[in-house]
Amino acid sequence: MSTLQERIAAFYGFLWPFLEEEGTRYAYLDASPGGRPMSELLDAIPARRGVGAGSRVVDVGCGKGRQVVALARRLEGHVVGVDPLEQNLTLAGERARREGLEGRVSFARGGIERLPLESSSVDFVWCLDMLNHAEDLEGAMKECARVLRPGGSMMNCSALATELLEPREAERVTWRLGMNPATLSRERMSAACEAAGLRMVEFGTTTDEGSPYLEELDEGMARHALRLAKVRRARKQMESRLGADALDVLCAYDEWNIFLLLGKVTYGVWVLERAR
Repeated sequence: MSTLQERIAAFYGFLWPFLEEEGTRYAYLDASPGGRPMSELLDAIPARRGVGAGSRVVDVGCGKGRQVVALARRLEGHVVGVDPLEQNLTLAGERARREGLEGRVSFARGGIERLPLESSSVDFVWCLDMLNHAEDLEGAMKECARVLRPGGSMMNCSALATELLEPREAERVTWRLGMNPATLSRERMSAACEAAGLRMVEFGTTTDEGSPYLEELDEGMARHALRLAKVRRARKQMESRLGADALDVLCAYDEWNIFLLLGKVTYGVWVLERAR
């Protein structure tokens, strides 16, 4: 084992030459690692699975309806937006009306563990950022399989922990964001898919080199690091403005995005098929 003095010498032996050539010899460190925007990576999946005019799609956890209207316009089918929160459905309905798509979309209140849809009634399940909120992951996946027609497909894009994420970090942040930390396991997510009778057609993460779903680095995410630093330096002031609970949620949200930026968390993208 090296001594402290040896480690100090090794550090500065690297640092000074590196800083001298940081903008020339080592300029590649600041180059883009590649990848594409998340929307481009995911948007192509339904059409690739044969979804188009006349198809019926469900967006599970539709939120404010952005994906519902985008899917309806792009695929020219009918899209059902499902969400457990009435406030989200109101906002989603308003968006659909503003964009003139009332006839191509509909909305229903419900959760992923009990979808308000008939069995074998949709051609494609779009599930973005939803399964991490499921309390019963296995039951939720079986519900998605239930509403799919035989031969139908599903896209699941869910967050996964990497080996860099510490258990205490996961527990602290997921609790504030209403996530089930058990769903951050790739092994458990894949097992839930298999138990539901869904065959994996494609899989990739948004951060692994060579993945077909490699997402480009969004430098705007550095804003979350700056904001978290500012908030922590002025905790009392921010708490008086936002309230303690709201501030804790905001800090967890910023920290989560920093985890994504640092590779402590990634997104897994599964393309799944129900047996015919």
